[in-house]
Amino acid sequence: MSTVYVERKAGHPVAGIILGILGIAVALLMTLLFGVVAGAVAGFFGLLAVLLGFGARRYSRRGIGAIIAGVLAIVLAFSMTITSIDTIKNMRETAAASGVAPNFAKYMDNPYLGLSSVVLNAANEQNNQDAFNTLQKELDALNKYMANSDSPAAENAPTAG
Repeated sequence: MSTVYVERKAGHPVAGIILGILGIAVALLMTLLFGVVAGAVAGFFGLLAVLLGFGARRYSRRGIGAIIAGVLAIVLAFSMTITSIDTIKNMRETAAASGVAPNFAKYMDNPYLGLSSVVLNAANEQNNQDAFNTLQKELDALNKYMANSDSPAAENAPTAG
């Protein structure tokens, strides 16, 4: 009698972990710049990692790392996308309310594409050759405005004496 060993495919847990880590990196590093597009890519990588992890868990005891990394990538993709959209909307409202950055507020017409939409809108404007320089000056002025508005009231109040 001979013994026959049948090998079963155990999935790809290492590929799942790599895809999960890639999804986490995209979610953390790219969502503010590219908005919903980067969030969707990170979520897709996370979903693939979860599927590969469950495929590995089906036939062996491996794959839990891919599942955890994939779920973390999905959660970060969703939360960072919502946070970046809210941040861009707040930046637009602050720029419009301050009055020091009217072009910046004008170029932020689509907060769902992140900060890249500002650059693309400035690049598409044909009549203004110095759009990027103007944006940089307005961002510096907006940064100073935010620094002054964030300082405590005790620093701005005159001293009695």
